[in-house]
Amino acid sequence: MTNNLVLRKQQLDRLKNHSAVRLIVVQGPAGFGKTTLLRQYCEHRRGQGSRIAWVHLEPHSSDPAHFLRLLCDAVWEAREGSDGAGAEDGAPASVKDFVRAARGVEGGMTVVVDNFEQASHPGLEAVIAQLVRVLPPDAQLCIGTRIIPAINLPRLQLREQAVVVNVEGLRFRASETTEFFKEFRDLAAEEIDDIHRATDGWPAALQCIRLSLRGGRSQRVSTLSGTGITPDLIDFLATDVFDNLSEQNQRVLLDAAMPECICPELLEHISGRADGRKCLDEIEHSGLFLSPIDADHNWYRFHIVFRQVLLTRLRREVSEAEILARQKRIAEWYSLHGFREEAIVHYLEANDEESAAEILNSVIERLVTEERLDLIVRYVDRLSDDVIQKYEEILKAAIVAYGFRRQFVKAQRIASAREAILKRDNASKEKWGIHNYTLIFIYAAQDNVEQIGHVADKTIELLTEKNCLEYAVGLNAKAFWLLAHSRFEEAREVLSKARALHDEAHNFFGLSYCEWIYSTILTGLGRNEEAIKGLKTALSRTETGAGTSIAAGAVIAAYLAECLYEKNCIAEAETLLNDYSLLIEQQTIIDPVSVTFLTTARIAMLRGDEREAEEVLDRAMYLGHRYNLPRVVTYARAELVRQATLVGDIEKARNRLAALTVSHNALDDDEYMFHAGETEAVTITHARLLIHSGRHAEARAMIQSELRKARAQRRLRRMIKLDLLLAISLNMEGQVNSARRAVIEALNVGAPDQFVRLFLDEGPQAVRLLKETRASCPNFPDLPQKDMLSAYLDRLLTEAGEFMPAVVAVDRTEADENDFSPQLFEQLTDREREILRLVSNGFSNKALADRLSLSTNTVKWHLRNIFEKLQIANRMQAVSVARHFGLIE
Repeated sequence: MTNNLVLRKQQLDRLKNHSAVRLIVVQGPAGFGKTTLLRQYCEHRRGQGSRIAWVHLEPHSSDPAHFLRLLCDAVWEAREGSDGAGAEDGAPASVKDFVRAARGVEGGMTVVVDNFEQASHPGLEAVIAQLVRVLPPDAQLCIGTRIIPAINLPRLQLREQAVVVNVEGLRFRASETTEFFKEFRDLAAEEIDDIHRATDGWPAALQCIRLSLRGGRSQRVSTLSGTGITPDLIDFLATDVFDNLSEQNQRVLLDAAMPECICPELLEHISGRADGRKCLDEIEHSGLFLSPIDADHNWYRFHIVFRQVLLTRLRREVSEAEILARQKRIAEWYSLHGFREEAIVHYLEANDEESAAEILNSVIERLVTEERLDLIVRYVDRLSDDVIQKYEEILKAAIVAYGFRRQFVKAQRIASAREAILKRDNASKEKWGIHNYTLIFIYAAQDNVEQIGHVADKTIELLTEKNCLEYAVGLNAKAFWLLAHSRFEEAREVLSKARALHDEAHNFFGLSYCEWIYSTILTGLGRNEEAIKGLKTALSRTETGAGTSIAAGAVIAAYLAECLYEKNCIAEAETLLNDYSLLIEQQTIIDPVSVTFLTTARIAMLRGDEREAEEVLDRAMYLGHRYNLPRVVTYARAELVRQATLVGDIEKARNRLAALTVSHNALDDDEYMFHAGETEAVTITHARLLIHSGRHAEARAMIQSELRKARAQRRLRRMIKLDLLLAISLNMEGQVNSARRAVIEALNVGAPDQFVRLFLDEGPQAVRLLKETRASCPNFPDLPQKDMLSAYLDRLLTEAGEFMPAVVAVDRTEADENDFSPQLFEQLTDREREILRLVSNGFSNKALADRLSLSTNTVKWHLRNIFEKLQIANRMQAVSVARHFGLIE
């Protein structure tokens, strides 16, 4: 509606007063004027000097790389007079490309994502979450949507980083309805009040009524008396509007409604008219629910409610054969003008599978490279198996996309049909090798480890390095199989070959899988710091590089978050999980998915939020059962047993262990070992429960057996956990000297890379043991590397909030208080500043908990975040910070 618009003053004033927030979400059902409000707000922003970038989403915009490309193109276009330094036309884009485009614009940049619900998808929501976090200070993101994006809006609102306008804010107020109908001077105030009450302020209904009144049909208003506006009534009113247009205008509307978006040239091609621009201008000016979707007013779309009315009318008036013919004409125009994806859609609507498949085959490699798997699935779902089998590139992409989207039945059906054809045609080694390459994706998504190893061997045997991408994926799969068998050196050798090939193929996704496999080798060998360094470099590379930046980064982020959690960098780990967890859950294979759920649950427990932790693990079990992935269920159940054991609810832990034993397939502890279960499921879970149940002899027998295996496999990370549990058991039974020897063994292994959570996650018994060991250090003058162990114990106890080493207290004196950064202090929330003030006044953890009505775990959580944000190590430094910034005298 472009004429006689009512200025939405109340909501506009609200948005103007929050012009500095990072995110604005305008959410409501169809017909509530979301786009109108955003356009009015953008006019205000433009008047303030801001550049406006507007992106209208369609269903095919849901894949992350494509969405970022659209966003970057819109931002560069909005930068009038820019030097064209944007990414290459059509090339995939990354989050960093967007930040580079949006940064440093004089007057700021307002980026609008309209029609968000059309492309809503976990990957897209993960991108939005990242964009909100990294937006330049002078940029703002606005979203128009029928659904609320899953990006933790309540937290953003609490931090005053987001504003949400919902359906109640979008409804017209009585004064706005009066303003809307002011052109009808013979319409009494009481009648306008009746209209307002009946429509409940629904803008689409009000516009339909206004159009009816313009046609002199005031009797229609009486039909509203005593009723409310429903979708059926909107259809009735819209139909009424249509029926009273001239026959020529009706014909133009029906022609223009067939494609989702329309431009003058396309309208002329469909209708045979020569005045497409004039027709669209008149429709827009008449308020017939047609709005521009680009800055040049070349492309338009009808409001979805009105378009459905038009399409229903078209189907009544035109034969099915004519509709199919029109769809084909639209497809031909799109194809001729280079809009290949739109052409595919309309060829499919015309039931012309062959033409759709021919175009799809020409773009499928690019779609795979851009990780647009959902779009591939949507296309392939519309094609028959016979057509798919004719095009090898479509066939490969279909199996990969179905596999990664866990649509296993469809993937296996196509793969089986392909295998039959290969046998019939006595296919070459290369074709069989490529077929085995596609099977890797199915078996990886199904977590079928033995089959992964088998098809990886076949792929490597039948292909050569000439088949760069396929051969490299085979090497990745082989390395994963070797890792599961604890054959670390062989796995590293295979990965070195795979890396070179993925680099040559510019395959970020394949490289990301190389990195996570390599990182799990390093952490298994106890080299956590090296793993963190490599993963950070890899994540930076994938975020900076074009292409599969978001998807490739997801699997790296899963392991980096877990490594940072192990180091007790909780805030940094949580940021990664917030950015990537939705994408990890949807995109990757079982081990990174499991690692993400477990790390998220443990962070929730550190905050003292047991309910959230259980909800996370319930979600994991749901996914495991839904897709028949027993390992995910096993890990989640084991974590629930661990939680109950450590809080002392032994009966609950036993019941949970019984459920775990029933579901567990004995995979991790025997033939295979995976990173997600290396330090927990399932033997360790059982042994811990036995220890806390007082059954120490059984527990130690179990632990000793596992320790022998871990030493043979050189799994140092697992050895740390097993030695620690052994020490805890001995200490609880009063075998102090044996307990000291066992814990010192664990500390010697953990000290070089400063493992933290492996120790602290065992709860009070572990902390007690560490304190006693630290106190006894002076009694062991001949202890090898005594100074290193003492410093490591001090670090662990400090991280646990139980110890303040005297040597640290002089790290930062009042003399260098000027080194404290105001930027670091500004990161603290109001609650964190209050806790810092109380800590600096001498409050203990327990006193803080009592004063603030929190659990001691939550207090420790806040202190850990405060220390990490301020880059300090202890309470002495906290006092200096508080004094420096005036929190205490």
